Amino acid sequence: MTTTLGNALYDQKLASVYDRMYPIGHDTEQAVAFVAALTPPGGSVLELGVGTGRIAVPLAGHGFTVHGIDGSEPMLAELRARDPQGTVTTRLGDFTREGTGRTFDTVTLVLNTFFVAVTKEQQVGCLRLAREQLAPGGRFVLEAFDPAPYHHMEKPDHSMRHLDERSIMLDTLTVDRSQQLMLSTHTIIDGGAPETREHLLRYAFPFEIDLLAELSGLRLVERTEDWAGTPYTSSSLRHVSVYEADPDSPWGDCR
Repeated sequence: MTTTLGNALYDQKLASVYDRMYPIGHDTEQAVAFVAALTPPGGSVLELGVGTGRIAVPLAGHGFTVHGIDGSEPMLAELRARDPQGTVTTRLGDFTREGTGRTFDTVTLVLNTFFVAVTKEQQVGCLRLAREQLAPGGRFVLEAFDPAPYHHMEKPDHSMRHLDERSIMLDTLTVDRSQQLMLSTHTIIDGGAPETREHLLRYAFPFEIDLLAELSGLRLVERTEDWAGTPYTSSSLRHVSVYEADPDSPWGDCR
């Protein structure tokens, strides 16, 4: 497996089907409500890996000033199509290395996007930039799956899902436990010649993310199983974690 951030970026083909891979539904509405409740009325939100704007655009509709950064121009094009009024300010860039030059009341990194940083160094860089872009009293929200079920995979896993009445996606998931890398191979069949794309992630366990966050000047405030606030337990398969800047951290200039 290779380990470059570019391998995890969505090209035009994947961007065009992304919202069918992850359709907007009740979970999205709960995510918007969760972030809105953390953010002061009329406050500001930065979404790292903003993608097609499935959360950013509704947040802007709630009266927040919303910025988003993403490394995929095709994904940002989908966002602009969803947001013709330009309510979300977007930037093309690598959120593990590039900041916006300003601070926000809430910074978000949702739907496993943290894992597109495929080295520990990139993940720490991402968390440090998140901390640097927090306004005083701000919160950083990270949503990810718990990798425990995947970490013990000994052979590739194959699955199929319907994107719509005419399109299917065949998925193959391969795990390299020694590097905590997960390679997803997506084959899209939609009437034309099948097209295959690869998507590389470096997964991290919740306790590992907490340690990387601590090394980045952040401390955990709250962790739930989902956006609805279900308590997080040892059997939870995902987590929504809220962090704040730690003023006593020795790791950098924390707010």
